[in-house]
Amino acid sequence: MRRRNLISAIILLALGIGYAVLTSTLPTRTIGSATQPSFFPWIIAVIFISLSAALLFQGLRPIANNDIPKAPDVTRDKYVWGFVVFVVYLTLLPTLGFIAANIPFFGCLMYLYGEKRPTWLAAGAIGISVTLFFLFREVFQIRLPSGVLSGVIQ
Repeated sequence: MRRRNLISAIILLALGIGYAVLTSTLPTRTIGSATQPSFFPWIIAVIFISLSAALLFQGLRPIANNDIPKAPDVTRDKYVWGFVVFVVYLTLLPTLGFIAANIPFFGCLMYLYGEKRPTWLAAGAIGISVTLFFLFREVFQIRLPSGVLSGVIQ
């Protein structure tokens, strides 16, 4: 496993660096406060290279013990229900809007994968949805559909 991680990390780092080089050649626009075409590719490149470097670091790190973590036990039913929830989410997204559709979507997924505390379910679903909405709206300057909350969220 350690050798595979090292080889994979080196290959992925090379791909990430190549992607970053290609991203650096993208054209720029002269529009005032608009996001440049290379903005998202740079985000992808940085995250990709960071994850590849983390994999390399993990492969180089000495093993403290021989305990290999086991993959979480996910049954087939959870996969099926997750897919059903996702399809319902996709059908409701245009009508309800991003926040109103994401809150039950994230709540259902959190419940499906083991969270049973109602306060954590509600706080997590609302927090993730609102954070993602404003991250895309304010930082990335991408307008997501407001849907039924269009009067509240301008």
